[in-house]
Amino acid sequence: MKKLVYLFAAGAFLASCNRDVSSLQDPSEEGRIAVIPTSELNSQIKTMGESFTVNGKAAAHTLIYTYTNFAEAPANLAYTEELAGGLTTGTSDLAQATSVTASGDMVFVTWHLEGAKYGGSISAYKLSGGTYHYTSRIDFDDTDWHEAEVNRNNLTGNYEIFAVGQRSPGSSGYLLNGHSGAVVGKVLYDYINDEFRTYGSYKELPLPGYGANAIITSAGKYYILTGNGRGSNTRDAQSGLYVTDYNLTNVSESMTITDGIFIEADPFNSTTSNVDYALFDRTASDRVQIRRGMNTSQTVSNAMPFTIDYINGSGIPSLERERGGMAFIPYTYAGSTVTSTEYLLALAEEGLYGQYSGHIRNSVNYCLAVTHDASAKVIYAAAGDGGLKIIAGHGYNGGVLVNTFDLVGHFVPPTNAFIAGFNVKDVSVYFSDYIALAVGGTDGSGANARKGGVYFVRKTGC
Repeated sequence: MKKLVYLFAAGAFLASCNRDVSSLQDPSEEGRIAVIPTSELNSQIKTMGESFTVNGKAAAHTLIYTYTNFAEAPANLAYTEELAGGLTTGTSDLAQATSVTASGDMVFVTWHLEGAKYGGSISAYKLSGGTYHYTSRIDFDDTDWHEAEVNRNNLTGNYEIFAVGQRSPGSSGYLLNGHSGAVVGKVLYDYINDEFRTYGSYKELPLPGYGANAIITSAGKYYILTGNGRGSNTRDAQSGLYVTDYNLTNVSESMTITDGIFIEADPFNSTTSNVDYALFDRTASDRVQIRRGMNTSQTVSNAMPFTIDYINGSGIPSLERERGGMAFIPYTYAGSTVTSTEYLLALAEEGLYGQYSGHIRNSVNYCLAVTHDASAKVIYAAAGDGGLKIIAGHGYNGGVLVNTFDLVGHFVPPTNAFIAGFNVKDVSVYFSDYIALAVGGTDGSGANARKGGVYFVRKTGC
């Protein structure tokens, strides 16, 4: 997730909003976006084939993983930077992956530039025969992307990617009270011709806040969480939960919060018409709160009912410069049926936190993202320079020596790695047995940032 930047804020906060929706039908917008064809991307996806095994305690449970591909970060990504003398532009090789979203046979990865430079991209990969093919990329020279939801529209032949992130306020010129960069954009991917569409098809909606950090969808509505990176209320860039429609027409519902980090849907308590969800909100330097017991059938407002959990910790201030994350996992089962769930939080230097277990000190002391593998009943925790850690979930078949939240293994860095270091920043599980690791690169010293990438992994045994 973007380290939010507080530059050129005051000039953007006017009461009116005379540019609430932008599209590439305006020719002046066209130069901001570029589609990179497949012919220029073939060298940026690498074939691998390295496997490793994780044996649980007493060899009661064995997990086998295979690195299948490595996706390089976008090279020479254009950016916009806001300096005291005005806007400046350039290119960077330091893009980092922020999210992985799968739908059908497609996998979409969002990218951003960390720090003060605004620049991002969305990459499309087709999964075929157990390997990935890089089909198209769309670059934005003034916008970081943090997360996405994807919808396949069989009537139009497009995947619709609803991406959230942070656009340079000096570049956009939006006049919206409380806006300092937070946006949601709708990007179309033509799955007939396997390429992103641009001119006349892109739509964008600005929102209050510095950055839009997370998004969920339910019944044709999109729930977007924005933050300010400060852990406190700000008059100039309010954070909130905002609901918009499929066409990004306007914000129809909203709730004010302090500093939004994450919104997460509970996949075990959802239907086609509604879903349970929770908000991860940083409310002080050393405190976060979780608003839970919410459902998309409710109208979002400051008056809506919910339950609040408060978590304190000396490591929580690191969320100002690091990522944070959230996931729902099964808590109890009746046979193979999940009967209740709990949330887990990735709290950066504060480590991993469970709704019912509190701080999980025996497994992960540093955590940037967390997700659940339902088929293996394990939890994956992205631990930065500590790599990816595998933790026993509720119901994990590890034998009598393994308790819930015990550390059962680590991911082995590939021996034929395409970048230095194994700094795991995010992890996603999709199609049951497929895993993606967003990793950040370093130079030979291990101290200086270099461009990152994504390792695509398949679980071939459990």
